[in-house]
Amino acid sequence: MRIGTWLIATMLTVEWLNAQSAAQILDQTARTYSQMRSLRVQSRLTFSMRSSGQMGQMTTTTNANQLAMAMRPNLLRLETTEQGQLASGGKIRCDGKKLYIENAWLQQTLHKPAPKSLRELYTQQNLAEAGYMMLGLDPVYLMAWGDWRKMATSPRLLRRERVANRETYKIQVNLQVSGELLMPGMRVTQTVWIGVKDRLIWKSEIVISSSQAGNRITMRFTETFTRQEVNPNIQQSAFAYKLPEGFKLVESFEMPNLAGEVDRLKGQPAPDFTLKDLQGKEVRLADYKGKVVVLNIFAHWCGPCRAEAPELEKDIWRAFRHKDVVVLGVATWAHDNPSKRAQEFAKEFKLTFPVLVDAQNSVATQYKVQGVPTTFVIDKEGIIREVIVGADVERLKKTVETLLKPAADGGAL
Repeated sequence: MRIGTWLIATMLTVEWLNAQSAAQILDQTARTYSQMRSLRVQSRLTFSMRSSGQMGQMTTTTNANQLAMAMRPNLLRLETTEQGQLASGGKIRCDGKKLYIENAWLQQTLHKPAPKSLRELYTQQNLAEAGYMMLGLDPVYLMAWGDWRKMATSPRLLRRERVANRETYKIQVNLQVSGELLMPGMRVTQTVWIGVKDRLIWKSEIVISSSQAGNRITMRFTETFTRQEVNPNIQQSAFAYKLPEGFKLVESFEMPNLAGEVDRLKGQPAPDFTLKDLQGKEVRLADYKGKVVVLNIFAHWCGPCRAEAPELEKDIWRAFRHKDVVVLGVATWAHDNPSKRAQEFAKEFKLTFPVLVDAQNSVATQYKVQGVPTTFVIDKEGIIREVIVGADVERLKKTVETLLKPAADGGAL
């Protein structure tokens, strides 16, 4: 009994010392960054997402480079490039007088008076407007806020480990993520590698994992800091902003009407196309004239598409296939190997309706699709009668039922 009590006490003491040591290292790191007048950081980013379920797994990976420059009191430059082009994250520039937030997807740049401090600049709202997610501890965050405890809890010192040629402390923390980013069953952790000598962060890995209904999704953000310059002499011109060609300067972002272009197709003949199915056979839309066609355009990596797929199979295809209704799935916007991704998607969700491969994204362009999933309901005469942007199988079911009614009973939309 005494041995057991001693062992438990020893384990608790070791755990307490570990937490103290990890917290002390993080305190020293936060202090190091918070005392900087200026900072220039270059890093390599890798984002990977892996989903697995009963029918298999899918993995996608994106690589990018990031440049961050900050100088007190209120100068900031943040930009991400992917394969030599501007990534979807956009840019943030503050020249001390004006703040510019560039959103590459919208092709718009928001401008407003510059905040007075880095803390007011480096916020969740500003980063989100540019397309970034502020989830964890990074050099600019610690320079601006100087307190890791606002973002992280439960620090654990795992071990010492070498990153490049540096000896580092490997520390893991739990991240406090805002409620709107949380999903049931989600867990968010961050591991940071902190230099033993300089107390700078040289690597970071954020892992977001969620498990629901037998499906598990893991997102991993890995950032390796290739260069950090402490208190460099940065010219103020380095923070100047130039509006890219084709971009619009706005005082508030103007969100596009994703349904606007496709809505104009309602009442028009459905554009014909020919694509190959999963067996390599050519399928032409015109071949289905005389049937009600539910044309579902999706992407394998799209969360709403994945949630919608089993419902399309059960509530539309199986429910109406014997009533002159066909579901055509069109897999588009694949990052790599479109045929393989479409096959994996169909296998994972046990789809028995025809799935076609839009390898060149030609059908998505032809139908003016700007977001997935987008579903077109085409009547027996080949006229588009309904367009649904987003996953809404109940609305889709009602549309199909209406089209199947005799004209005298209100079958026309």
